[in-house]
Amino acid sequence: MPASLSLKFTTPPRSPLPRHLLGAAARLFETPDSDHHADTKPFAAGLLRPSAGSAGPGKPGDSPAMTVWRLGWLGHGDLPPTWPPRTVRFGPCEQSVMGFDADLWPFARLASVGPARRVRLRMLTPTFFSRNGRDLPLPEPVLIVRSLLARWNAHAPDTLTIDDSAARELVGSVFLDAVSGASEQVPVTEQIRQVGFVGEAELRLLKTASAAAAEVFGALMRFAAIAGVGAQTTHGFGAVDIRNRQIGK
Repeated sequence: MPASLSLKFTTPPRSPLPRHLLGAAARLFETPDSDHHADTKPFAAGLLRPSAGSAGPGKPGDSPAMTVWRLGWLGHGDLPPTWPPRTVRFGPCEQSVMGFDADLWPFARLASVGPARRVRLRMLTPTFFSRNGRDLPLPEPVLIVRSLLARWNAHAPDTLTIDDSAARELVGSVFLDAVSGASEQVPVTEQIRQVGFVGEAELRLLKTASAAAAEVFGALMRFAAIAGVGAQTTHGFGAVDIRNRQIGK
């Protein structure tokens, strides 16, 4: 079942590249029988962030700086048997896990969070979309909704999938009402950088959108905080938070 997950460990000596994040997450969530080349994987991985109240590098003898890694699990059934891990490896750097958290969100719970007509999304890590062979580093509302629809229907039970009619109405009703933020680059290799959008985007539905569309919108926006939005969410991109307090209470 979907879940918001986090791991806490001492800050690695070097920042992991996106491929290191994917490798570490795959070791947590995939098994030898998994489809390692699947277009839609049952997990998402954010970038590493300093733990709240954690100091940066200090003098010898100071407490080590701590890092939190946020992940999302989208698969069926219980959490993977490897959760929680004792260690996590980013390339050559292996870190001992000092703490963990899991907030379970079954699809039935997501589907019942209630309607929403206005949602503010906060893009925590650079977000972009792959479109016709090019990258679009903007919070485009239709692409946001379509990416969430694809992930929801790839992992939800048949009884809770969103049908084509409901999806078309939602895609035709959503628009971008406000945006603030900037582009940010993430090193992919020593020579290549990936550009994405970091900031806030307020999405709204047209007044003509039905109550059913608002229900689907509310569910997908809460799902976004677990699944991420856009391209390469398994590599640290597209991690988001929702700013609307009423969703998911």
